[in-house]
Amino acid sequence: MSTLIIGSLIIWAVFMSLRYYIKQRGSCGDCGCSCPVKDEMQKAARQRLKETR
Repeated sequence: MSTLIIGSLIIWAVFMSLRYYIKQRGSCGDCGCSCPVKDEMQKAARQRLKETR
């Protein structure tokens, strides 16, 4: 019984950490600062937009 409880806690912790990691990946671009990563993301988005037109 204790094995099931520990196993379920481990699975829950893995699920929550993956959820947190995925949510944080989209946070770049939320602020108004200027950084190379954000500039590259905006440049790529503009190129994709031009390609679809």
